Amino acid sequence: MLKKIQFKLIEIKYLGKSIGDDIRINIAILDKSIQIDKRVKAGNTVKFDKEIGRFPSDQNLFSAKAKITITEKDAFFNDTNSAEMTIKVDTKNTRPQKVTCTIELRENRFWKNWGKSSAKFELTIEALSLATIKYVPDVYNGWLKVKIVDGEYVSLPAFLKIQSEYFESGREYFTILEGPYKDKKASVKLKDNKSWFLTDIKLEPAVHLKYSISQKTLFIGNKKYQATGYTGSPWEKGWYDIELPDYPHKDRVNYIEISSRFNTWFRVGHNGERYLHTGRVSLGCITIIEIEKWNEIYDKLIKARKGDFISVGVLEVVE
Repeated sequence: MLKKIQFKLIEIKYLGKSIGDDIRINIAILDKSIQIDKRVKAGNTVKFDKEIGRFPSDQNLFSAKAKITITEKDAFFNDTNSAEMTIKVDTKNTRPQKVTCTIELRENRFWKNWGKSSAKFELTIEALSLATIKYVPDVYNGWLKVKIVDGEYVSLPAFLKIQSEYFESGREYFTILEGPYKDKKASVKLKDNKSWFLTDIKLEPAVHLKYSISQKTLFIGNKKYQATGYTGSPWEKGWYDIELPDYPHKDRVNYIEISSRFNTWFRVGHNGERYLHTGRVSLGCITIIEIEKWNEIYDKLIKARKGDFISVGVLEVVE
């Protein structure tokens, strides 16, 4: 699974003798770098929450070289020193992983040591392995409302796959990886300052359904469900893809009291307005009239994937 490795500067300790308190910190990791100017007095510890950079990785062990430079800025002479180290991150470990680096600084005048003052700066860098592939949670009867970047608000179905990109101004920005909004950039307001999305979802293989026109019955494995037909638009025998849910469909007669997933319909085929859904009447769809069993069908389909980024399975229509 692709992850992003986030590095942050979280702490600096000023140890040893005082050589001044106007400190500049430069940290470079791979192609990312930061510079921080901070007043730090000898003997003090300063906390930070400063991101250095994020890097993608699909390996179990991520390794990166870091260069750290500490400078005590002076009106006439800058005292400076650098250190390099290799940071190794276990990407399977989701807990913060910390490394420290100690840099010694001595007063310098005309490129020579001046006096006996020697300071040590101990920096702590935190590495965090972040899962970027996430899934929409099963909330609000199966739908989470999000905002397409530079566009409208839309609803995404439960367990839809997304790739998290970054957090900004209390929102999480991401790319939709499947369904009718595939490849669209979107964002959602954080919930209690945390991500809405899930990381421990296991999707299932495509589901095979069979619908008998004459029996008006849908078969899923050894289970069968009564449906109703529509003579004005008969089904043709054959094979059809079943798509991921596209949007919450209107609850015309408050079936939601019987099935919390009533608004979730699965389109049959990749065009037109034929769906698999529940209800009392049909206008050409496969309408399951056993409304109390619709949640059971929903559970079989919502995590299934055919592998084409749009379908949960296939429907075989027979006589």
